[in-house]
Amino acid sequence: MVCATLRHSIPKSIVYCQVREAKRSLLDFFYTELGKLEQKRLSALLNEDPAIMECRSSLAKRLELYRSAQAEIDTVAWSK
Repeated sequence: MVCATLRHSIPKSIVYCQVREAKRSLLDFFYTELGKLEQKRLSALLNEDPAIMECRSSLAKRLELYRSAQAEIDTVAWSK
């Protein structure tokens, strides 16, 4: 009876906002906890082939080099 009364008296939009906020909070907590893990523990969780992990790591390094090069090019281009 109490659940039925609450169901009819509380607007669905309020419940939706509460659920959405709870979801966001849980995802933030999950990402924070995953970020604290060391790389070896993360790779054990993924259970991935070491060659694929090495390829991903080298691509991430290459992407970082491209981004830093782009930043330098932009700095030079805008300084003229």
